[in-house]
Amino acid sequence: MRDIILIAIVISCALLALRRPTFGILAFICVSLLNPNSMTWGFARFFPSAQYIAIGTFLGIIFWNESKKIPLSSESVLLFALWGIFGISTVFAIYPDASLEKLIYISKILLMVFLSTILINSEHRLRLLIRVIALSLGFYGLKSGFWAITSGGQFMVWGPEESFLYSNNAIGLALSLNVPILFYLAKTETNIWLRRLMMVMMVLSYPAIICTFSRGAWLTLAAMTGLMALYSDRKALTVCGGGILAVGVIGLLATGLMSAPERVQGRFDDLVGWENEGSAVSRFWNWEFCQRVGLARPFGGGFNFYEPELYPIYFPEFVEKYGTDKV
Repeated sequence: MRDIILIAIVISCALLALRRPTFGILAFICVSLLNPNSMTWGFARFFPSAQYIAIGTFLGIIFWNESKKIPLSSESVLLFALWGIFGISTVFAIYPDASLEKLIYISKILLMVFLSTILINSEHRLRLLIRVIALSLGFYGLKSGFWAITSGGQFMVWGPEESFLYSNNAIGLALSLNVPILFYLAKTETNIWLRRLMMVMMVLSYPAIICTFSRGAWLTLAAMTGLMALYSDRKALTVCGGGILAVGVIGLLATGLMSAPERVQGRFDDLVGWENEGSAVSRFWNWEFCQRVGLARPFGGGFNFYEPELYPIYFPEFVEKYGTDKV
């Protein structure tokens, strides 16, 4: 049943995008972040929802009676330059076929980014865009935060399946970056119920992020919280801190379990003593490998060149020390 409902909603959004492309770009972003297909189990699970809405938006902008020019700014120029660098790197890629496939995927994303700069051309539309992003990610903060508390933090939080936010690191980082957006909207939103919803989403994002057990997400959350504390007025900070503390206390009282604190402590110990933790050290290995590939190939190695067979060529001492099984 939910498959039919989702398909009907997607088709309706695509048709509406023909007349209102601004709605289309907002719907595209919502579907891309929320990934409602992961909440179905039938034929809609692999239905290209975002693609249909994107097509409707592209067709709609053809007949749009407003300006269709991409705003000329330093950001747009840099983004075009980055796109060009990706293209040049793909031409000289180590694995051309794999690199071209990734370039096509990224080009679709960048194309929608430039399309959004055309359509989101007013303060009102920009605020709508921020709302869509905040509420789409906030949904998973609300859902995962509640689940993290009721389960006692025994399980790892994951993002929506079949999406780029599926891994614990990806969803943790996304939720961490969404916290200040929710905080801003909760302070400035005129609708009191929407303001309360955003505050709840923000507060519950904290236990959700903690239970991703992603140290990168933890560091990001700490940085975002610090910036909010630095640039926020005292009243807003008190409300925010009180809400987070309340969730933590309720979570501990509701579960009475110590597994979450122990696991968090273990991950924190790994974060402090990163020199002895393989996952952290492997990042430095990868950075060194990428640096050597870049120095050897000034135009880059293209996308998806992380193959074991290249380590003996560009990083032989790594193979001598750790062997190919560590690659």
